[in-house]
Amino acid sequence: MTILLIVAGIVISILGSLLGIGGGVIMVPFLVLGLHVPIHQAVATSLVAIIATSSQVAAFGEQHGFTNIRLAIFLNVFTVIGATLGSLWATRVAANILEGIFAGALFVIAFFMLMQDKLLRSAPPNSGPGYFSAVFYDPYEQRNISYRPQRIPTVFGSMLLSGALSGIIGTSGGIFNVPILSLICRVPIRAAAATSSLMIGLTAGAGTLVYYQAQFIRPVLVAPVVMGVVIGSVLGTRLSVHIQSKWLRRLFIALLIGTALKMLLG
Repeated sequence: MTILLIVAGIVISILGSLLGIGGGVIMVPFLVLGLHVPIHQAVATSLVAIIATSSQVAAFGEQHGFTNIRLAIFLNVFTVIGATLGSLWATRVAANILEGIFAGALFVIAFFMLMQDKLLRSAPPNSGPGYFSAVFYDPYEQRNISYRPQRIPTVFGSMLLSGALSGIIGTSGGIFNVPILSLICRVPIRAAAATSSLMIGLTAGAGTLVYYQAQFIRPVLVAPVVMGVVIGSVLGTRLSVHIQSKWLRRLFIALLIGTALKMLLG
């Protein structure tokens, strides 16, 4: 079982690194449905794994200029508060009720991601000056991309909810951060994924503290999973710079739909 957990951690971490979602959206269903781990222990294991790998992914994104640090730190205030409150609630209620709600949310997000190209064509991102403005070099397109995040105040509530879901389901919140940043704030998908990777470490840390106090963390699960995700994060970050943005988005959509179906069908 230890080898299986290590391999699973590698594969899941690679996908999570490419998409900036931390891999928890796959890790939790794998542990619960595949290995019959109790949901609270699976969530706790996922959150610890997210902390272990997010620093590596975030550092890689910062090295290549993808990460918008100012935006990440500012929005993290809301995700950390949400994660703390969500974790406190999750340790006291049955998580299976929330899984159905989460599955429905994934379908909604997948639809908006499918419509992303049309939305961005109708209102291209503003690349003028601003406190959260940024520029990065896209190695695939071989050009600098400048942008200014839009409508930041409108996402405060969404980030609070993203953090709460992180603490409840162990997905780090990245699965919501990326489409929020991309569709609402109009941050390019590669920058959105890197910025999300920086945010999810702090968010997961807040939830982990609550689950640790509730004694849901099992070292026999956490150790091999963390070993796998650390290896996978290194491979995933190296692959991320060679994959076109549209393929990142398509892979993200497929991941959303597949996870939603797994949650609904059990």
